[in-house]
Amino acid sequence: MRLISTTLAAAFLVSFGAAAQSKKPAAQPAAPLPAAGAAPDLALPPALPAQPALDLGLFLKDTSLCVFPFLKESAHGNADKAYLDSIQKTFFDVAKDSPLLKDAVLLSAVLCDPHDAACFSEAGKKARCQNVLVGSSAAKGNGFVLSVRMFEVAKLRVMPGSEVEQVLETDRQSDVQAWAEGQACRALQVKCVGKIYVDADRKDMNIYIDNRLAPRAFKTPEQIAVEPGLHAVRISIGQRTSLEKKVAVRRNAFSELVIARQTDKGGLPLWLAPELTGKPGPSVDVAEGGWKKPVGLTVAGAGVVAIAVGLFQGLHSKSLVDQAAKNYAANGSTYLPSDVSNLQSAHSAATLGNVLLIGGTVLAATGAVLTFAF
Repeated sequence: MRLISTTLAAAFLVSFGAAAQSKKPAAQPAAPLPAAGAAPDLALPPALPAQPALDLGLFLKDTSLCVFPFLKESAHGNADKAYLDSIQKTFFDVAKDSPLLKDAVLLSAVLCDPHDAACFSEAGKKARCQNVLVGSSAAKGNGFVLSVRMFEVAKLRVMPGSEVEQVLETDRQSDVQAWAEGQACRALQVKCVGKIYVDADRKDMNIYIDNRLAPRAFKTPEQIAVEPGLHAVRISIGQRTSLEKKVAVRRNAFSELVIARQTDKGGLPLWLAPELTGKPGPSVDVAEGGWKKPVGLTVAGAGVVAIAVGLFQGLHSKSLVDQAAKNYAANGSTYLPSDVSNLQSAHSAATLGNVLLIGGTVLAATGAVLTFAF
């Protein structure tokens, strides 16, 4: 049931996919851990490249926006309503802080089809709004699809390029709210920031947020400034990487603590603090570079085989030459056609033997270096 709400937030961003502005600069290292309940320092920009800002000035500058409750196109139980209402409230709260809008109005549901531009435009007109935001949900496949659109009241139409639909899966209300806030902040050009907390107890752990390498201050925990939303966090050491962990970040708030550790077998598990009954122990040291010795032995083995075949070809060549010389003496210093053929074969065998001996020696030496020098 709860899959619906997250879908809306992502859909809203895409629905207003206008040309991108410049990206926000990267943040400096985060400040020390604030006291519990304190809000993040809003003067800090996001630590990672933010998604492009959306240019809605052409459509929403100095206008009023009516935000309607999100509608269910098909009934799937009352449990959905709280999530749909929470999304409406989230967009409304962000809209109140938007520098684009003259004001924002939170409206009650009306008996309109979710795609009926005339009906919603009439309701918006009565509320003295120039634009109306409407979203709806419906079951689709194994999840839910949430669509969203912006109606222009004066023109009785959907704003060009503003209608899309998308499916996202989540079963936590915190995820739903984070998605909604992130998309609303970008779409309505409200400056929002949150922080992801990561307890990574090894300096060689790289932290990736949404597949971007995050800066580290080597503090416990790391505080990584990001825009509100549902972010993918993973850890890597060398060529090894953890699975992604989805982390919800609200505006002016901190995420749940992400804990990263290294196991004795080289695994890199991630947990959210609420998933654990206690804090896990420190990471375990694991020897790296174990691939070099087996690879070195394989290369050295191939070199030994090449040398052996090269020696065999050399001995075979000498045998053919000796036989041809013996026949030459026995036939009155004359080579028979079969002797000429043997001499040609001896030459080919000698050439192949030399190539194999040289190549085998190189392979054997390389294998020895990989095996013993590292």
